[in-house]
Amino acid sequence: MKKQKRLMLMGCSLILGLSLLSLGGAKSNTMTVHAVTTPASKGLSAPEKVDGTTTEAKSVTGNSTSGQVTYTNGTNNTTTATYKQHKYQTSTQAKTSFATDENVTETNGTKLKLSDGTTATRQGVMGHVYVQWQKNGWNVTTVANTDQLTTSSVKQTNKTVTAVANKVQKSLKTNQVTTKKVTRGNIVIYNGSQQKPVNQISWQQSTKVTQVSGNSAETTAKIAKDTLN
Repeated sequence: MKKQKRLMLMGCSLILGLSLLSLGGAKSNTMTVHAVTTPASKGLSAPEKVDGTTTEAKSVTGNSTSGQVTYTNGTNNTTTATYKQHKYQTSTQAKTSFATDENVTETNGTKLKLSDGTTATRQGVMGHVYVQWQKNGWNVTTVANTDQLTTSSVKQTNKTVTAVANKVQKSLKTNQVTTKKVTRGNIVIYNGSQQKPVNQISWQQSTKVTQVSGNSAETTAKIAKDTLN
């Protein structure tokens, strides 16, 4: 009789265990997985993370017609870069919109020769020295503060700002920005580190206008590279 009771208790324990296992499985199957909002999920061409940096998308708003991505560096919540895109009904509308970001092409000023033979124009205005040139439909401008140049002669200043322009041109080429054909493009890169996203790369491709701005010139170029590819 004792043996029979023991067997009955073991049987009840086994049934209870299987019941709990079944309930656990049912609970597991009904768990909700929340989708992560990424640029791609909103139809935006911007990268989620920037290669070789700690910069990643913090917020994504809008859609493929009109959207924006803000980037931060790791745990720092300060915005370090921004991506914007907008699609228009016609290329004429896109051109009109792009014109607000486009720099005027300068033809007056000292002529400089960049390392690849490109002719650039240098101008000095209100404590800044600008060097501008055109490449594959892109209008490129580098900006340096005069107090950053620490030069005592015009010849030395020209040499220094040419070196800055060559560095920017090399970065844009390495990141495959100015090697890409666009309807029209505009680039403004500041020399040295910046506390605000003043570096800007914007372009029009048919009916689409895209703008990337950032504190770091290199990060800005990398976001543009991933978008243009």
